[in-house]
Amino acid sequence: MAKKTAKKTAKKSGKKSAARPPARKVAKKATKAPARKSAGRKVAKKAAKKTAKHTVMYSSAGKKLYAKRDADGKFNDIQQYSRAHAADLRAQSKAEQPAAPALN
Repeated sequence: MAKKTAKKTAKKSGKKSAARPPARKVAKKATKAPARKSAGRKVAKKAAKKTAKHTVMYSSAGKKLYAKRDADGKFNDIQQYSRAHAADLRAQSKAEQPAAPALN
């Protein structure tokens, strides 16, 4: 029993000393250069590039739904997942389309 209590007190004392960072690290943080101002521009660019997001939900009947959001985060279009998926499969990408015959 005495060994257990000795271990607990040793652990507690070890935790207390580890919680405080060494003086060297504190001094290093104080001398760190301030953040650059370009961070604001990056955020603005990211917001401009933001595209529509899709969310998968389920209807009250249990059908899987595909909800499309606009850049502001509001729901733009909600359709059944099965219909949206079928439409995606029907659509051909530019890479899949046959090349147009060359005119001579």
